[in-house]
Amino acid sequence: MASGLSLEILDLRHFAAPMLRPVLEAESAMWRERLNWDYLASAKLLLQYLDSRSLPGYVAVDAGRVTGYVFCVYEDSKAVIGDVFALPEESAHSLSMGPDGRRGAGREVEESLLQRLLELLLHSPGVDRIESQLLLHRDGEHSETFLRSGFDVYRRLYMRRSLIGTLSEARFDLAAELELRPWQDQDLNAAGRLIAEAYRDHPDSLINDQYRTVHGSQRFLQNIVRFPGCGVFSVQASHVIVDRISREPIALLLGSRVSSQCGHITQICVHPQYRRLGLARLLLRVAAMQFQRLGMTELTLTVTEANSHAVDLYQSERYEIAHSFNAAVWVRA
Repeated sequence: MASGLSLEILDLRHFAAPMLRPVLEAESAMWRERLNWDYLASAKLLLQYLDSRSLPGYVAVDAGRVTGYVFCVYEDSKAVIGDVFALPEESAHSLSMGPDGRRGAGREVEESLLQRLLELLLHSPGVDRIESQLLLHRDGEHSETFLRSGFDVYRRLYMRRSLIGTLSEARFDLAAELELRPWQDQDLNAAGRLIAEAYRDHPDSLINDQYRTVHGSQRFLQNIVRFPGCGVFSVQASHVIVDRISREPIALLLGSRVSSQCGHITQICVHPQYRRLGLARLLLRVAAMQFQRLGMTELTLTVTEANSHAVDLYQSERYEIAHSFNAAVWVRA
């Protein structure tokens, strides 16, 4: 493993993109293996930020070679930890594999990187909230580091279903006042209003404060639709259910392609006044059919474990828990 004497934690902004490319390539391989997720689009976007030398974070350097990195982004008075990753130990006499399937040295480097970044953020007077969702890392992998720093930690589930074979038909027996139609670009503002209402007093609003306001929800939607952080947005698989009179959306599902074989549901919600009518189930089945037509062989989504009604719905639609990870939140007292 990396020697404590040779390992240095240095400012990410001092390093050009080519120096981190081997680390990002190793991480992309792990995203494919663990989540069937093509991380290359996100990695390319990250490399562009690295070239601009504007991304806050740290790198681990061992004997002149970058072996890991961590970064965050600032949103007003909030900091979001975007990722942390370190190369697994490569030497033949390295530590044995840990319970998470990775060599202990890589995990130790990640802990060092995370700790350094948390020290920076917790002592930054302009930062009042810190959020983190490390999707790649298994539940409990870094939870102790967050808990020691005063974070609340929530368990989230990565669920997967097969799209091979005949799928359950999506029934279109909607009430006469409702209409199912494909997503349109002009839906974004109204969809932000729907999300803010749907997530009022919802467990996920504790994890992501964008859900608490219309403006934050609209910003969240823009990131889904226009940027590759959650895959390539799929307009064919994205639908809204609208009220025919008001033309306001009362339910929606957005999807993206995260690899050539895998689709991902990036958002699904129903207005509180229209719940228990089977609208979410309808949207799930429509999305599954559309992704199958696009050639996808599986479909995934994430859900907070505490949201038991949603977990039950997904399991009844043949989604299985394939992976669990942690969300962590800190709020200045």
